[in-house]
Amino acid sequence: MLDRIRYDNPVLIFWLFAITAGLQAEPLQWQDLAPSMRALVTQAGLTESAFPEWLVQRHEAATDRLASGAAEHIAYFLLQSATLLDHPPLKPAREAKRYLQSLTGAERAAFLAGSIPVAPLAAPVRRRMDAFWNRPPASERHSLLRGMAERLGWPPEKVVLTAFRFLNQQSGNDDIYQSRGLSADPFPPSMRAVERGLEWLRGHRGSPIRDVFLAGPGAELGSRFSIDDSQPVLSPQPRALLALLPQRPAAFDCADIRREVVATLKAGPCRAFILDLVAERIAAGPYDLAVATNLLVYLNDIELALALTNLAQALRPGACLLHNDSRFAARLFGEAAGIPVQHFQAVQLGTREGRQQVDRIVVHCKPRPNP
Repeated sequence: MLDRIRYDNPVLIFWLFAITAGLQAEPLQWQDLAPSMRALVTQAGLTESAFPEWLVQRHEAATDRLASGAAEHIAYFLLQSATLLDHPPLKPAREAKRYLQSLTGAERAAFLAGSIPVAPLAAPVRRRMDAFWNRPPASERHSLLRGMAERLGWPPEKVVLTAFRFLNQQSGNDDIYQSRGLSADPFPPSMRAVERGLEWLRGHRGSPIRDVFLAGPGAELGSRFSIDDSQPVLSPQPRALLALLPQRPAAFDCADIRREVVATLKAGPCRAFILDLVAERIAAGPYDLAVATNLLVYLNDIELALALTNLAQALRPGACLLHNDSRFAARLFGEAAGIPVQHFQAVQLGTREGRQQVDRIVVHCKPRPNP
């Protein structure tokens, strides 16, 4: 079990910043893009002269989205935690809908567009907010998320309403993921898609997998679907990936944009470092396999092009990338990055809240050199 994570500990704060000392990322450069990729990115509206300023704006946007994602995790925890109060847990989606229905038509439109209405939150929600911010932490997850809330510095109402806004926007709208807060929720069922991708690789590629890169593993900070506060805060995806491989890789690296995720991996099973996959070069490699599930869907087209460029450069010839972003842009930019799509497959994940869940697995591979 991981040691209790205390965010008021100066030693831990130092460690969070020092963890990547051996893997210092450098900014991605325009010259890193292949000529065909530069043409596509220019056509999408980003030119070479504008690229440095775009990187600055990208950093600012990612910082804002990390903050919104932190707010969502905090809200989902305080609403659902069984250790926070003796009162029954609240369902985030239901409370979000109730709040939206309490607003007038004009207030609803303004709220969904980003404003903070003056309408009060329901009493059961406020009781849980008070317990989260004012009671001594009763669990590891409460302590971790309280630290995130203190560093965030937002009023409690803004934290909860940020989560409510997303929950009311997200239904049936995939595009919202390209602007929503950056969630660390790992969603373990997505590993079924990775399993199918690895099965395809074994049947069609046959190359040994010695070195592996996992992008955006996430961690169980607080899901909108459920909270098990009796369990430690872990990142389950690295161990799940190892269980699917025929043998333990010689090198296994994980990278995530959120520091708290990297902190959960300090005891392994991978070497973890902080990385913005869109704007910072992968400092290690080359790899035989890269996996990036539930990550690329958060990127717009230009960000997707840069991320695929970054991943392609980290792969050795013959190596492959697995992800679950089914957009045509992933095929287009993968080809331009030198890792064309070799396989696409729909994967059934079962049902959740009465709805059939379907994922995809997309396999890109870097061509081997001609003999």
